[in-house]
Amino acid sequence: MSEVPVIQILDKKNYFKQALVAYPNALPLPPLAESSLRIRTEVISITTNNFCYCKLGDVFNWWSVHPIPPDTPAPYSDAATYGRINAWGYARVLESTFAAVPTGSYVWGYLPIGTLPLDFRVAPGAVPGQFLVTEPYRQQLLPVYNRYTFFPAPSAAALADRIAAKDDGVAYDALVKVMHLTAYLMDRFMYPADSARSVSLRPEQADLSNATVVVFAPGSKVGLAFAHLLRQRQKGAGKPRRVVGAASEASLPFVRGTGVYDTVVSTTAADPLTTLADLDSTNADVNAESKDKKVVIYDFGGRAGVAWKWAAAIGAKYPRTRYVAVGIEVSDPTTAGDAAQQPAKPDGLEVDQVNADGMLTAAVGQVGEKEFFEGFEKSWSGFREEGIKGFQIRWGEGIESVKEGWDRFARNEVTAAEGLVFKL
Repeated sequence: MSEVPVIQILDKKNYFKQALVAYPNALPLPPLAESSLRIRTEVISITTNNFCYCKLGDVFNWWSVHPIPPDTPAPYSDAATYGRINAWGYARVLESTFAAVPTGSYVWGYLPIGTLPLDFRVAPGAVPGQFLVTEPYRQQLLPVYNRYTFFPAPSAAALADRIAAKDDGVAYDALVKVMHLTAYLMDRFMYPADSARSVSLRPEQADLSNATVVVFAPGSKVGLAFAHLLRQRQKGAGKPRRVVGAASEASLPFVRGTGVYDTVVSTTAADPLTTLADLDSTNADVNAESKDKKVVIYDFGGRAGVAWKWAAAIGAKYPRTRYVAVGIEVSDPTTAGDAAQQPAKPDGLEVDQVNADGMLTAAVGQVGEKEFFEGFEKSWSGFREEGIKGFQIRWGEGIESVKEGWDRFARNEVTAAEGLVFKL
């Protein structure tokens, strides 16, 4: 290994601003500790998720996952101002003192952005093919971020070939798999077909039978995966009456083209009550009282608080309206007064908050770790094989291409129809 390692470092307060920092004195690397792995990131994605990690980094300790190296030059050595954030993807095991994961294996999980190798102590997981990071400084993280999947020989050789070929399946694993995990938890354990088995809600709260589901940021990967899973339900098994995508004008063509939603409407051109009334006019239950109709609004990170505005209008006519907060809007961190400009929560609106890590713990407690991950992997394989209609994967190569992709997100140039994935 002769390359000069390079990492991305961000301004924590203005995480649209980045620098690539080289470490010419990092090699040779020191001896590896016992029960440890030394990995190098090879494939990562950049999505709105990365910016959410920045925005909430101090709340969930995401800035501390990959500390700034001690030999970082000024001014980036100031950990109070600068930090590293994380991405999902594949890394290669350069060295191992952990027998279950030999040198040359690949791991999938939460990775640093850059080419500087990372060392961490690990322990076996309860599920075959998984391990857990045991580094003390990482135990303040939610457990899902310390869980990794590994691929030893001969799977590693096949995976290396797929990475070299920039395979779509590898790209989907980096871009969408963790998003699908959240959708799977919502579909099977928060709003299950049998609402009495919800791990976080009362049966009447979790019941989507015959409800109108409205999805904001419907082009998001979590939103698409969740809508896809809802469409697979059988009538009478918690299946909604319809799933409506409420999209921005820019996202309308892509969202409609996916074929995932029963109806797609514009959040700016459409009126909430007119939209629902028009939809009702095509249903046999058009004469049902408004108070008897259930509407569930899922906000996967819609812009400018538009979901609150729709919720206020819909909730005034449909008292059984519920609002589910899943994602957050990614906005320019230097814009002052962002929170003050958001509409207030409508009076009387019931709000559910999605906590994927908490649901994962509860789901494993309900069905067992092995059964949960077998079910998830089966669901993920099916979704990945089917793919998202109209979704364009754009591969970049090298750390400079990552920088360019990050800057494109900061300039709001990346559309919902694009997936940015990088080979380092």
